[in-house]
Amino acid sequence: MTMPGYQPIVDSDIPSVDIFAKTDNGDSCNVDAVGKVRVVAGSFQGIKGQASTFSPVELWDVSINEPSTVELPFPDNYNCILFVRRGKIDVIGSDEKKKHVGAQAVAIMEKSGGSTVRIESGEADTSVLIMGGQPLNEPIAARGPFVMNTFDEIMQANRDYQTGNFGT
Repeated sequence: MTMPGYQPIVDSDIPSVDIFAKTDNGDSCNVDAVGKVRVVAGSFQGIKGQASTFSPVELWDVSINEPSTVELPFPDNYNCILFVRRGKIDVIGSDEKKKHVGAQAVAIMEKSGGSTVRIESGEADTSVLIMGGQPLNEPIAARGPFVMNTFDEIMQANRDYQTGNFGT
């Protein structure tokens, strides 16, 4: 029931961090960057994104220029969603098993104890949106454009909207 808001974040305000490929033995190969992480919300390697959130959230726009394997540090108690915008990836689990995710597809991960997201890009110019957050363990009620915790809150939001009190 908070006031709606808008955060104008332009492209030039989104910080980016170079990422490097991992070698077969797990070492980082810091010769040439294979891509970058644009940090929209949360933080990556100490760089904070501009977006403010109500709960702890990570939102990264990852681009990988060439087929390679990258490890991205990620909070170990967060759930994570990977949306492959362009290209294809394999998500590599702690057991070394790979899960293929093609273009315009999603991988939903419930992390349990790991502190990295490891992906292998299958082709050049791969783009992945990585989103995650701390599980809130709250009930969810959704109807129309409203998402609240209870159906009564949904009904109140509808009444507020219909009477012109929405956001006041």
